[in-house]
Amino acid sequence: MTHHLDRRRRISVLFDVFTVGNRVRALLVHAMAGSGLRPDEYAAYSAVLEVGPLTISELAQVMGMPLTTASDYVRGMTARGHALRSRNPADSRSYLVSLTEDGVAAHHRAMVAFVDAIERVRAALPIAERDLARALHALDDAVRQALEDRAVEERTQQRAAGQP
Repeated sequence: MTHHLDRRRRISVLFDVFTVGNRVRALLVHAMAGSGLRPDEYAAYSAVLEVGPLTISELAQVMGMPLTTASDYVRGMTARGHALRSRNPADSRSYLVSLTEDGVAAHHRAMVAFVDAIERVRAALPIAERDLARALHALDDAVRQALEDRAVEERTQQRAAGQP
């Protein structure tokens, strides 16, 4: 008996997002090879450039990643001379991260490869990009809510068990 794998079989929306994420990563890794930045680095540079000087906590929040991962990105950006840390005027306990001229130039070089990949995807999209963006934002909101609900549930269980 041969097993036919139906690639459009829907397992769950989270599975779909997971597999699309893997394909997006593969597309960008291929497209951005030799651009000077990996796709994940390009995303971190984009967040700092587009959102403005950010604290590491803000970068982690914008990118939906752990604080330690955002810190690793900033460490790499700074080591390459692509980012500067400056005192945060709103909170002296933290600092702001911004791109240097070399960081902006590195982002621009990588952006050329990124734009080529995104244009190929846009050309094949069967729906308007803004509609897809709205749906993704709604999914992101739902996932954030689920994470918050889970964290509240875990804290409640810890308190009930007498844990701090």
